[in-house]
Amino acid sequence: MNKKTIIQRYCQLVLMVFLVVSCEKNESIDDLTEQAIFYESNYFGTCFSGVYDKGYQEIIITDNESYKKFGDSIRIHPYNLDCDTAVLPYIDFNKYILIGKFTDGGGCEAKYKRQIIDDKKNKKIIYNIRVEYFGTCYMYIVNMNWARIPRIPNDYTIEFQVK
Repeated sequence: MNKKTIIQRYCQLVLMVFLVVSCEKNESIDDLTEQAIFYESNYFGTCFSGVYDKGYQEIIITDNESYKKFGDSIRIHPYNLDCDTAVLPYIDFNKYILIGKFTDGGGCEAKYKRQIIDDKKNKKIIYNIRVEYFGTCYMYIVNMNWARIPRIPNDYTIEFQVK
């Protein structure tokens, strides 16, 4: 083999290694967005619409007892509705948890982009919410950004990010 061929093969090897390394997936971070279910603000129904009056900013519910207590805390009693017997929608807390992050702003319309990231290295779930408010209306837009996600290990934390 001549010197030129050796240099060419060496360059090819370096390029191949670079391509393989650059295409590797980061195993410590997974995008769970497709496994999440994002609920609208009115998901719980009219009888459970007091969440905004209670000042909740971030909510993490991992079991039925906490879910029931939360529901009782936001239950309202509007005229002509029997909310005493209303129940929250069923969630299987053996498989899932419910999280929510309050956002608010002004405009005619709001568009949301939500992402759930599993950062395994740091043992945390990151709930990333991007919200844009449009228009010159004087309307106050609020949202609790509910998400039902797969159950997470007990040693995990949840971080909420709003941009």
